[in-house]
Amino acid sequence: MKETIRTFIAIKIIPEKKLAELFSNLRNSLKGEEIRWVDINNLHLTLRFLGETDREQVAELIKVLESVSESFQPFQFEIKGVGVFKNKMQPRVLFLSVVNNPILHQLANEIRGKLNIMGFDENEKSFNPHITLGRIKYIENKDAFYALANRFSNEKIQNLTVSEITFYQSILGSAGPTYKPIKIGKFN
Repeated sequence: MKETIRTFIAIKIIPEKKLAELFSNLRNSLKGEEIRWVDINNLHLTLRFLGETDREQVAELIKVLESVSESFQPFQFEIKGVGVFKNKMQPRVLFLSVVNNPILHQLANEIRGKLNIMGFDENEKSFNPHITLGRIKYIENKDAFYALANRFSNEKIQNLTVSEITFYQSILGSAGPTYKPIKIGKFN
């Protein structure tokens, strides 16, 4: 039986003051709701979730990360607004929106293309850039929840300069996941 680890490729988000204050405000305002909050030090924008990955593929994935990193120069994108992924009856994820950025999409597409060649599932969901703040188990007061999310839906939060991407191992635990960098790919 092959040994696997859970992995993904992402851009680490270093929160500036406004993002940190917004995150704290949302957590405090939604204190009574059943939300599993992301640790503020774990905020990231997932470029590609790989899931269970054979350990023997790690070296090849590091080469992909290095190859992609070398073909990009630092760029910026804007974090603007709070959003909610939901089904008809229940919100599921509270997130920060990312303003459409062609370079960010190009980066995700290049990673996707190289991983498809390696045999990773081509049917992965389309790239929808966002930064997860919390996973929602249940919201008691949906009106107050949506009013709060709507209040910040168009808020300019932070500009972020991207100069590297990270290949992470996600280690699941009872207190939430721990993200361990396997390799950081620096842009030229």
